[in-house]
Amino acid sequence: MKLKFNGFLVLLLVLVAQLTFAQERAVSGIVSDNAGMPLPGVSVLVKGTKSGTQTDFDGKFSIKASSSQVLVFSYIGMKTQEIAASSSVINVKLAGDAQELEGVVVTTALGVKREKKSLGYATQEVKGGDLRSGTASGNFLNELSGKVAGVNVRRNTNFGGSTSAISRGVKAINQSNEMLIVIDGMPINNANNTNDGTTAQSRGAQGYDYGNNGMDINPEDIESVNVLKGAAASALYGYLAGNGVLMITTKKGKAKKGLGITVSSEVVTGTPDKSTFLKYQKAYGAGYGGSFGEQDIDGDGNVDLVVAMGDDASVGDPFDSSLNVYQWDAFSNYPGNANYGKATPWVGAKNDPNKFFKSSLSLVNSISFEDANDKTNLVFNYSNTNQTGVLPNSELKKNNFSLKVNHQFTDRLSLSTFANFSNNTTVGRNMTGYSDNLVSGFRQWWQTNVDIKQLEQAYNASGGQNITWNRLSTSNGFPAYWNNPYFDRYKNYQNDSRNRFVGYANFTYKIAEWVSATAKISTDSYSEIREERLAVGSVGKTFGINAFNEMSGYQRYNGNFSEQNYDLLLNFKKNFGEDFNLTGVAGGTVRRNYFNQITASTEGGLIIPGLYSLDNSVSASPYPYERETKTGVNSYFVSASLGYKDMLFLDATSRRDAFSQLPEGNNSLFSNSISGSWVFTKLVNASWLTFGKIRGGYSESPLGTPTLALVDTYEKINSFNGQQQYSVNSVKNNPNLEPIKTKTQELGLEMQFLNRRIGFDLSLYKNVNEGEAIPVPYSTATGVSQRYVNAATIENKGIEVQFNATPFKTNDFAWDITVNWSKNDNTVTALADGVSNLQVGGSYPGGVTLNAVVGQPFGILKGTDYTYAADGQKIVNPSTGRYVINTSTNNVIGDINPDWIGGIRNKFSYKSLSFSFLIDMKKGGDIFSTDQWYGVGTGLTDETAGYNDLGNPMRNTLATGGGIILPGVYADGTPNTTRTAYSTGGAITNAYSNGPRKEYVYDAGFIKLREVNITYTLPSSLVQKMKLVDAKISLIGSNLWIIDKNLPDADPESGLGSNIGSAGLSIGSLPTTRNIGCNLTIKF
Repeated sequence: MKLKFNGFLVLLLVLVAQLTFAQERAVSGIVSDNAGMPLPGVSVLVKGTKSGTQTDFDGKFSIKASSSQVLVFSYIGMKTQEIAASSSVINVKLAGDAQELEGVVVTTALGVKREKKSLGYATQEVKGGDLRSGTASGNFLNELSGKVAGVNVRRNTNFGGSTSAISRGVKAINQSNEMLIVIDGMPINNANNTNDGTTAQSRGAQGYDYGNNGMDINPEDIESVNVLKGAAASALYGYLAGNGVLMITTKKGKAKKGLGITVSSEVVTGTPDKSTFLKYQKAYGAGYGGSFGEQDIDGDGNVDLVVAMGDDASVGDPFDSSLNVYQWDAFSNYPGNANYGKATPWVGAKNDPNKFFKSSLSLVNSISFEDANDKTNLVFNYSNTNQTGVLPNSELKKNNFSLKVNHQFTDRLSLSTFANFSNNTTVGRNMTGYSDNLVSGFRQWWQTNVDIKQLEQAYNASGGQNITWNRLSTSNGFPAYWNNPYFDRYKNYQNDSRNRFVGYANFTYKIAEWVSATAKISTDSYSEIREERLAVGSVGKTFGINAFNEMSGYQRYNGNFSEQNYDLLLNFKKNFGEDFNLTGVAGGTVRRNYFNQITASTEGGLIIPGLYSLDNSVSASPYPYERETKTGVNSYFVSASLGYKDMLFLDATSRRDAFSQLPEGNNSLFSNSISGSWVFTKLVNASWLTFGKIRGGYSESPLGTPTLALVDTYEKINSFNGQQQYSVNSVKNNPNLEPIKTKTQELGLEMQFLNRRIGFDLSLYKNVNEGEAIPVPYSTATGVSQRYVNAATIENKGIEVQFNATPFKTNDFAWDITVNWSKNDNTVTALADGVSNLQVGGSYPGGVTLNAVVGQPFGILKGTDYTYAADGQKIVNPSTGRYVINTSTNNVIGDINPDWIGGIRNKFSYKSLSFSFLIDMKKGGDIFSTDQWYGVGTGLTDETAGYNDLGNPMRNTLATGGGIILPGVYADGTPNTTRTAYSTGGAITNAYSNGPRKEYVYDAGFIKLREVNITYTLPSSLVQKMKLVDAKISLIGSNLWIIDKNLPDADPESGLGSNIGSAGLSIGSLPTTRNIGCNLTIKF
């Protein structure tokens, strides 16, 4: 009996041991597609439990399961498989499945997750990895260029400057055209910042571009960006989103492998692109057409030749190395100046201003931690960015901290939180536009005999003194117009800093299986400081809040912004039988905004040089400029989607916004939309057709609110006898104004073939924006000259195409192509009664204006032009040999709108190596180059120093065989044969004041190699030996090659900022940099 008992006990122990072993054993394998390519990111779950994992880059997985359990393998675009865990090694091949392809989920308005097949409007997703495939630009909006059909990204070359993203054309004349940015369902501020309220900057006069607030977003936090292009897609955001929405989904924590720590380091250097340098002529020197000055400098009784140092042009005498002349350095007694008191050879400078620019450098380091279990997932990220620009003394630093935590308290209650803090500091932004911009001086007002490196030596050797080439006279070294450029960069610099917090807490309670309630609190706030300096010894400039001509000074700006949103939502999803389902959301939002700013400055100069304080003012500081706004919006909304047999879908949304700033009783606005889609492949059984859908939609919604045009205000003007004065605004406001009414129609077709090896998404749209508030002429007898009325209407209609293809795919190799292309036609269909033309802002330098013209696209450039014969040839005056100029400034000379925009991305993958590149293109659109207009007129550019048809220098006098015969005809149509002087009145013929502005309007189109990325992922065997989870190294590049452009000596994308008013102007353009770098990412 004892023996039997012992035997039974042994058998029981063996069975228990076997059961324990089965429970604890690891099941591993490789998951691949039908072609044998490893699939990373495949979800592997133990059925009936919360235990799960994901495959790594090589498609490998490992999970603990017993032999009696079942593993579930799922992947977007593939058929889900269930396999018994009966073996410790399981290799799985997942097959593509049309039904799975239909189930792709995207983030829509209010952060609601929807299956893409059910949407009746156009969306396009960009993965976070694709936003980081090029070099770090510091602004995620830049990385959308060429990657989204219908979105025109206007970046610029200003250091730390702003970027705009405009979807489906310009919709407003005086209001923002920017897309709304939303993070996890929370709208955030993306204001564009200048130091003059955009007015002077938009017309190219002056001003700093302080960037747009969207640049505070850390690309490392972004999981994906879903672009909602039309108003039907974004109607649930009401008045905020008439221009479209960029829906950002942030990363969430995943179950960690190893320590869950990821470290990334990136270094990028930018070399100025020489095709964006001004090409200086090397044959003529300083002056406005006259000869050298004559003066006895050395006291020997003989006349010496003196350069016209006060002239900021190069239409002077030809260079002659045998001729010695007294130049600026002969009168500047700084240590080490061997030329002091000496005449030097009259030759072109060895180092032109292009040598002023240096290579930029960007260092980005980040560390993140993530983890997840069945209750909680979290991810923390810290990024540090240090950048230097192409100009001396330019530096940008960023620190970005983010934390996202999701927690499931019970089966019903969950919490999602996100917090982000960023600190940005910048030193040495460059002034934009014409006035006080040293780069404009380089490109428009320079002497080609001046050596830029010698000016650097003079600045350094003198201990930072303003030793300029542009002296008032031989005895007075004060600048006539231009400071020493190094003095400007190191003494007259600005600096700014911004601290920003963005965060939310989102509680969700599952009331029943089909309905849940969400309460969300979110905040977006920042504080900002900007300081501007004008050092003692500088040439006078407009400075300070009274805009006086100051010789020195200090200005300080403090700004604070906060926005709080309180949301309450009911989300529901319920099936009715086997055929019908209803999905929707209803709720409300309470939004409160607050903004204040104060700007103060010195007046009359600084008492103590180098002390930048408001107390250091020679005269009493003027009264500061202050502004404070408080606004509130209460909103209610509902959205419902009815589905039939997972094939037909009908969506409807409605939103009501009540505004604090609108008149009581008339302060509510409504946004409504209806859309539908039909997945017709549910009725088609064809192996070659994977997916097909027709969609369409219509919406009506407001766009923006004309807050500052509703109430009459006073303008601050100069003080008198120490007392501040105010004046009635010259534009009469209107309390009955309404927002723009936007009406949008859209049709679309989505097709995927051959298991998604080839496909396209086609959209046709029409967008009408009615009744924008614009200022129109008003009787001056009332004391004002203009009044705001709802009058302007702009129409946009166009086509967007997304195309994808995988031409080749084997076990080891794949080639993927993505194409984005769009064409938008824009028309101003109405202005006010009796008004057919509205000039936008003031004139650009050069007298060119940007206009809204009835019957024409918004953005018509007007200015002086040639006169033309019937066959289009330019008419020449036979007595002068010069063109007959149409001096009217009302001539249409350009249109800023591109004919089309597009991008082509190719990606090649071979085992652990990938290579991708992006070609970004824009066809057409016009731009006026003030740099060329002035640069040619003042004799700087190389085209002004050529030879004529006789083989003689063009600048020679007519008597010595110079001059040119301009191409064209006389009024009677006979060819021009009259020779004319190339240089007239101290400026080049047909340029500056002598020529029409039309000559300097160029096609702004381009083709660019925008991005290149080569990434190698280390083999898992090597990674494991290094005790790592994953490691990859990337060679990255951006803006590597401007393949084609028409604008000479500048990048067509160079600009003054993202304000639409400056879209047609190139002035003071910084060179574009070709950026090349390396990124190393390691997971522990």
